[in-house]
Amino acid sequence: MKILIAYDDTNGAKEALKYGLKFKKIVDEYIIVYVIPAIVGISASFDSYVPETVYQGQDKTADEILNNARAILDNENVKYNIVKIRSEGDEVSKLIADYAVQNGADMIITGTRKLHGISKLILGSVSSGIIAHSEIPVLVVPPS
Repeated sequence: MKILIAYDDTNGAKEALKYGLKFKKIVDEYIIVYVIPAIVGISASFDSYVPETVYQGQDKTADEILNNARAILDNENVKYNIVKIRSEGDEVSKLIADYAVQNGADMIITGTRKLHGISKLILGSVSSGIIAHSEIPVLVVPPS
């Protein structure tokens, strides 16, 4: 069995990883995925220049986030694969759901921040999007 865990180092993501490790006796491989979000404000309607240092900063942040997951997994004696995806403007939740299917995951585990009202409207809900896009089971773990 393969489990993909969407990970962004939030409390919800940490809980999702912790919960996912409860299945380690039956899991052959964990796939830990972080999606680097698109830079806001870039569109085809206007020209813009984004310095390379911005992308380097995003990569550095992504590496730090994934290293935190790696530190947890290294203590668990499990097989895992760490994946960093750049969204390039695509919906984060769709990228996660598609990656899971393309790489043979049997289930996706994701955390939630339990956003409500205007926060959910502005920030969106990756967990809700994963559920909407996924062709495989999705387990959503709330923050503690």
